[in-house]
Amino acid sequence: LTRTFSLALSEASSGTWPISANGTSGIVLGSAAADNIALTGTMGTVDLTGLTNTLTNTARTLYGNLTLPAGLTLSSGTSATTFAATSGTKTITTNGRTLDFPISFDGLGGTWALQDALTQGSTRAFTLTNGTVQLQSGTTNTVGSFLTTGTHIKYLQATTPGAQATISQASGAVNVSYLYIKDSAATGGATWTAVLPTSADQGNNTGWIFTLPNYYWRGGNGVWNASNATPWSGKIGRAHV
Repeated sequence: LTRTFSLALSEASSGTWPISANGTSGIVLGSAAADNIALTGTMGTVDLTGLTNTLTNTARTLYGNLTLPAGLTLSSGTSATTFAATSGTKTITTNGRTLDFPISFDGLGGTWALQDALTQGSTRAFTLTNGTVQLQSGTTNTVGSFLTTGTHIKYLQATTPGAQATISQASGAVNVSYLYIKDSAATGGATWTAVLPTSADQGNNTGWIFTLPNYYWRGGNGVWNASNATPWSGKIGRAHV
């Protein structure tokens, strides 16, 4: 049996409808261990403390905090959990659960502070589009594939300024843009490259390569050290950058 809770809350209204296992307000799921739980749609804070059910893999968007208890089983799948708050600091607590599904951060102005180490399935994307992700200082956080999208500046930090958090990806080439990075130790078998000038090294980082992109002379007359980009292209055969 799967109990499905489908919500369509706005960010403004989501705060009055928290989801919990055994709370006294909002949406109370109960704790029947034989039932699978499906949470789908847009919602606020989700605190599943006390549940020993299986949380199925469905597409969901959270505007609040997320707490996963150690006894919870998480189904794997391709549907993403998106964190979309646009203000304040929200917390994410996984209690050692492996998130074998894509996760995305897309809230311009939002901050998400991880309370413990994050472990993600090896084939799943960790996508940062907008906002600030703060990994717990002193922990190693394992992602499937780390990605950035969009042209807004976003931030990768640690929860304690000056104390690094480690991010690890087993293989591949990580290439990020529009990402300001601080207190981050990048490791694993992957190479970690942040493309300048849209990205920035804000200090206390290791394992990251901060590099300018290649530019190509596009032909014709021009000054090699021109202050404008007109003689140059970011790709061979392109008329301009």
